[in-house]
Amino acid sequence: MKRVHIVGSAYSEEFFDLPLEDEEISLKPYLEVAPYHVARFGLQMDDDGLSGIGIEKGDILLISDFSAEPIFGKPVLVRQEGKFIVRIAADVNPIESIFTTTDDTYPAMTLPSENIRIVGVVSGSIKATDDVKLIDPYELEFEYE
Repeated sequence: MKRVHIVGSAYSEEFFDLPLEDEEISLKPYLEVAPYHVARFGLQMDDDGLSGIGIEKGDILLISDFSAEPIFGKPVLVRQEGKFIVRIAADVNPIESIFTTTDDTYPAMTLPSENIRIVGVVSGSIKATDDVKLIDPYELEFEYE
């Protein structure tokens, strides 16, 4: 099985902080997924901006490298000035990019393309109702011989 560390909460309503340094990721709780999954890390969705595509508050988002997946019409993790947001890539071009949600409460966001970076694409999700067992690396028992 492959370990996917859950590095924090995700929002589609507002920008959020996210520690993505490798040494910090490895200390976060993780879940085990199939070894062939391309996810680099996971986030727990903390609002309902993607509920129209079946991603509810509390669900785990599996984030993969954006170059390995097509992004148009998919939820992506966007970084702007050191902050992050999860939105659907509606139109990405060299001048400006438009990111939306499935909830009309959150208006579409138009960002200058030179000020953003698409960090990853949501390549899967795990429902909060699926009895997900996160494993905390600090709680593992080690056997010494």
